[in-house]
Amino acid sequence: MIGILLALPVKADADVVQDSVKAVPKTITSQASESLAIKAETQLENSDYSGEIDPLLDEKRIDSELGDNSSLTLQTYRDIEVEESAFVNLPEKISDDRINAIAFEKISPVPLNPRLKTPLSISHIRSPELLLADSDDAIESDHTGFQWTSARPDGHAPIGVMGDHTHEKGEVMFSYRYMFMDMDGNRDGTDSLSDAEVLQQFPVTPVRMTMQMHMLGVMYAPTDDLTLMAMVPYVFKEMDHVTRSGLRFTTNSEGFGDIKLTGLYKILDQNRQRLHFNIRVSFPTGSIEERDNTPAGDDQILPYPMQIGSGTFDLLPGITYLGQTNNLSWGGQAIATLRLGESSNDYRLGNQLALTGWAAYKWADWLSTSIRLNGKTWGNIDGVDSRLNPMMIPTADPDRRGGTQLNLGFGVNLYAPRGSLKGSRLAIEFELPLYRSLDGPQLETDWQLTAGIQAVF
Repeated sequence: MIGILLALPVKADADVVQDSVKAVPKTITSQASESLAIKAETQLENSDYSGEIDPLLDEKRIDSELGDNSSLTLQTYRDIEVEESAFVNLPEKISDDRINAIAFEKISPVPLNPRLKTPLSISHIRSPELLLADSDDAIESDHTGFQWTSARPDGHAPIGVMGDHTHEKGEVMFSYRYMFMDMDGNRDGTDSLSDAEVLQQFPVTPVRMTMQMHMLGVMYAPTDDLTLMAMVPYVFKEMDHVTRSGLRFTTNSEGFGDIKLTGLYKILDQNRQRLHFNIRVSFPTGSIEERDNTPAGDDQILPYPMQIGSGTFDLLPGITYLGQTNNLSWGGQAIATLRLGESSNDYRLGNQLALTGWAAYKWADWLSTSIRLNGKTWGNIDGVDSRLNPMMIPTADPDRRGGTQLNLGFGVNLYAPRGSLKGSRLAIEFELPLYRSLDGPQLETDWQLTAGIQAVF
């Protein structure tokens, strides 16, 4: 007896085989038997079909849950046994425009397996590609055919994007991110300025600044549609300066930044696409009283970019879109930053709009790469800290803090699809500027690196 495995959709119609005899010429020949017995079983001994749909589903349930039963994939594959020596000849090409049947010249009235109350139909074969039940393509089609999923390396956006995904009810995710930003040289509009050009306007100029941030995050989903997120950053800043007399000095600041709480509410989840709202509130937990020693004296208040926090409650509304195919994913996000009120030092930072879009390719079930455009525009400072002298250094001038920048990012996501670390991720993204226009003189950002790990429980 030869067993032949075919991908056959389920249809509870006992007369289909009989009807197909009249519709199609001979396709099976038997060498040793005058009659051909076909037996379809829903579950063979020592086989595990726990993940499949019960073929005894009634037609109403199939129609209501799946619409056209021809869309069934892996769950409807079954083993067909052909007695003696028999061969099934399928057409090389099967038209998508009509239903093709496979007919048998003779079918002996053998008793059905007692576990199978309704014979399996073999009449609806709509594709020339017959997927084996245990093939990778069939499995992926079964689990992700019509639903967006995060269970793949590109299931999360590049690591530089915050609030990009939601979770299923009860899921918890912990994350750690490290970000390094390097700013070297000054710019006014789209033109780079030398230190000497800035020193013609100011007695002191910044020449370089670095910013490092360590961020701990946690996400929790009380429902399938709502995910809550909290982020706590710790920030290090360092700025190098030079004076007209050639004296060089460095200032430093560090501390906990502004804590952010976010709600992500999913409003669309169909056809492998998702859409959710981002509602984030930033609390003024970061210091705006950072001081250091300078040539002007000890323990001097530092200019605006060297402060750790914004000093205000900030509202960050936004929206995020995600889409997928089997190996490709893409997405976009828009986030605004609205400053509420003034800080205790009588100023508030400028409002900001950030737009980003990305595409990623899944090379394996554990690896994906991405490319991203990341743009933002932000305004000047409203108000003034009276302790700062805007004539001394450009970083103390509230009217020289606005700008627009567009970055190009390249990312890699690593994902653990199985094992003790299942669901964990390691990711890195590197960004370079494509366009910069600053209300300067102002330090320009030359590159940015973000790396992180994420673990789901």
